[in-house]
Amino acid sequence: MRNENSFLPMTRFVLVGGFLGAGKTTVIARLVRWLGARGLRCGLITNDQGAGLVDSALARRQTAAMAEITGGCFCCRLDDLVAAVKNLGQSERPDVFLAEPVGSCTDLMATVLQPLRRVYQMPLSLAPLAVLLDGQRAYRTLVERGRTRDFSKDVGYIYRKQIEEAEILVINKTDLLTAAQLEKLTRELEMNYPGRKIFPISARTGEGLDAWFSVLMEEGSSPHALMDVDYERYGVGEALLGWLNATVAISAARAGVSGADILPGLADEVMNGLEREGIEVAHFKMALEDESGSLLRVQVTRSGEKPELAGKLDGVFREGRLLVNLRAEGEPGQLAGTVSAALAKVLGSIGHEVVEWACFKPGQPVPTHRVGALA
Repeated sequence: MRNENSFLPMTRFVLVGGFLGAGKTTVIARLVRWLGARGLRCGLITNDQGAGLVDSALARRQTAAMAEITGGCFCCRLDDLVAAVKNLGQSERPDVFLAEPVGSCTDLMATVLQPLRRVYQMPLSLAPLAVLLDGQRAYRTLVERGRTRDFSKDVGYIYRKQIEEAEILVINKTDLLTAAQLEKLTRELEMNYPGRKIFPISARTGEGLDAWFSVLMEEGSSPHALMDVDYERYGVGEALLGWLNATVAISAARAGVSGADILPGLADEVMNGLEREGIEVAHFKMALEDESGSLLRVQVTRSGEKPELAGKLDGVFREGRLLVNLRAEGEPGQLAGTVSAALAKVLGSIGHEVVEWACFKPGQPVPTHRVGALA
């Protein structure tokens, strides 16, 4: 009789953590292509507090072997993660599982990786826990230390705990840092988080990826200790973040409109509204997909950052859908009001209908299992 876990003994399991806006989705897309070039098939598992995700729409373009876990972090939906690994393993038989957790989640070593090994006894070869950092946000938070606008201390607690538990720290977006800034940030990380391997990379240019990806595939997770976490404070930090996911069906006039006009204008309206409210952005993504499947997206990863366009729409946009994902330190009602006003202003003369709308605060993290000490 076939063991239910015998899909592919010792399949590699790679968990890439990091705060909202660090660039996890872009990096994982790069990793999928890097592995594919080496003849390795990937099973991708995404995670979010809600549905209607830009990241999932993009991930489906990378691989058909994909599962999406919503409604809570991996740690709180661990049975769902295990089921996804088994189902993908049996149906798709990937060589490598790539898992992207919610950007506001921490304590992954004790609540995800160690339980997979010790509670569920999954036949997985665990890669070192990698945590991705947005280089500019990390510099602002860790080097400048409050001299510029940043998240509140309780949200910052989650951010620093993510760094603390990492076995590998990856400084992303180094193309946006000066050499002096990168040197100062690296020195800060080495001093305050000793023993971690540090990789400076740029997911945009590809610089530094080969070295890091090779370590992910060749070395195993071997933590020296499990960190302590104040779950009450962790929950307070989560509750300070507002989440908004929306799906809007768009039917433009017969002449059509330019998607390249819709997205930047909408992004500017939302960002201006958040700025007026004094709300710090963690990550803001939108994607406009037409009926042919072409997709144009825009994202902002920090307050004060210029919206960045990527992808393309073929020809004039006439019909399709808009996905909106906003995560920011603010009340859900504030986020909802800002996005609603922007939609009304930019899409007011275009036929549109909101078909999905969710605006909320994450709940208190309650892990399915938490391993308190290393064996």
